[in-house]
Amino acid sequence: MDEFDLDRTTEVGWASFLSRLADHLATLAGPLTLRPLGGEDDGSPVLEVSVRDDGPGEAGLHAELRPAAGAPWADDDRSRHLMALGWTADPDRTAYLLELPRSHAHLLAAVMTDTLREVVGVPHPALLDAGELTIAAPAEDEQGERDAQPVPDLDLDTAVTVRTPAELRGLVDATLHAALGHAPRHDHDGDVPILFGSALVYVRTADAQPVVTVFAIPVQDIGDLEAARHEVEIFNRRSVFGKLHLVGRQLVASVSIPCLPFVPRHLVGMVELMGREIDRLDEDLALRVRGRRWIDLLAGTTPAGPGGAPAGTDGGAPSAPGPAPRASQPPEEEALPGELATMLQLDASGTALPPARVAEICHHDRDLILRLIRLAEERTIEARASVGRAGAAGDADAARSAGDEVRRWSRTVRVLRAALRHVVTFGGPGEG
Repeated sequence: MDEFDLDRTTEVGWASFLSRLADHLATLAGPLTLRPLGGEDDGSPVLEVSVRDDGPGEAGLHAELRPAAGAPWADDDRSRHLMALGWTADPDRTAYLLELPRSHAHLLAAVMTDTLREVVGVPHPALLDAGELTIAAPAEDEQGERDAQPVPDLDLDTAVTVRTPAELRGLVDATLHAALGHAPRHDHDGDVPILFGSALVYVRTADAQPVVTVFAIPVQDIGDLEAARHEVEIFNRRSVFGKLHLVGRQLVASVSIPCLPFVPRHLVGMVELMGREIDRLDEDLALRVRGRRWIDLLAGTTPAGPGGAPAGTDGGAPSAPGPAPRASQPPEEEALPGELATMLQLDASGTALPPARVAEICHHDRDLILRLIRLAEERTIEARASVGRAGAAGDADAARSAGDEVRRWSRTVRVLRAALRHVVTFGGPGEG
C-alpha cells in the first residue's frame, strides 16, 4: 500500500504552481494579485505583480508585497527573510518591492513562491487566491451548474459494492453532496476540503485500493517538536478511530475507511467526527506545541492573537509548512528505469501520453507505476530546489532551464497517475 506522504505532496504542489506562475509572468499583460484564500481585502498580506514598460527595451515586471491593512512591516525575522530573498523595503516600510526584466520570469516566480510559503505562511498553493492561477477555482457558470444540481436521494445506511476507483469517487461525491447540500468542490489534488469552524478537513479517495481517507492538518509551523511528539502519544492512546502523526513540522490527523463495501454513513460519520474533534482541540494544541493553525497562517497571527512571534526553533525565519530541499549541490543524476526513460523519450514534444499507452509501457504493473510516481515526484522536488539555487545566484538562464525540468516532471507525475487509474480500473490485457 502506498503511504500518504504529506511533505512530498506539498513539495510537488508548490513545484507545479511555480511552473505555472513562471509561464504566466512571461506573458503577463495585466496586474496579477495573490493573497491567502479567504483573506479579506485589508486583512491579509497581498502580493501584486504588474508590467512596467517605461520606454524602449525589454518590459519589466514590478512586484509589490503589502502587509495586512497597510500597516508598516515590523523590523523582525520575517522582514530580514524578505531582504534575503531579494525584496527591498520602501521608505515607509509599508511595502516590499522587487523589479526584474520579463526574461527573468522564472527567478521572480521562485522568489514569489518562497515568499508566499515561507513568509506569508500559505501551506499549499490550493489555499491561494491567485486569479486565473487559482487551483480548481470554478468559473461562475460552472459554479452555477454545481449549485443547481439536485441533492442526491441517498440512503446513507445502504452498503454498495465497489468495483472500480471511478465508482468509489462517484459514491463519495454523491454522499458528500447529500451531506453538505451542494456538490463538493475538489482541489488540485482531487481532495474535497470541508470547513468545520476553525478546522479544515479533507476527503481523499485512493486509486490503488478501495479506501477513503479523511485527514486534517490541525497545526503547522511547529516550534516545539518534543511537545508535539508527546501530544501525538496522548492523542493516539485516547482516540479510537483517528490517529495523529508528526510529519515534518506539521501535525496530521487521519482515519482510513475501508470500502468493501462502501457505506455512506461511515464516511459522513468520520468526516463529522474528524471535523468536530479538530475544531475542539486545534487552538489549545497549537499553543502547547508552539505552532499555528491554517487559519492563523492566513491571518498572519498565532492562536493567542496578533503580534505573536512565529514558531521557529532558533528565532530565525519562520519554517515552511514542509521541508524544502535546498541541497548545496544538485544530486547526481542516476540511471532512470527503462520504462520511465521510454516515457520521457516519447513525451519529448511535451504532448502527454495516453494512460493506456503508459500502462502498456509499464507492463500494467501497479507496484511499478507507484514506484515511478514516487521517483517522478522526487525529481520534481529536486528541479524545484534547482530553481531556488538559481534564484539565489541570480542566474536567469539556469532558473529557466530548471523550470522546464519542473514542468516536465510534473507532467510525468500526472500521466503516471492517470495510468495507475487505468490499470486499477481495467486491469491488464488478460484480465476482466
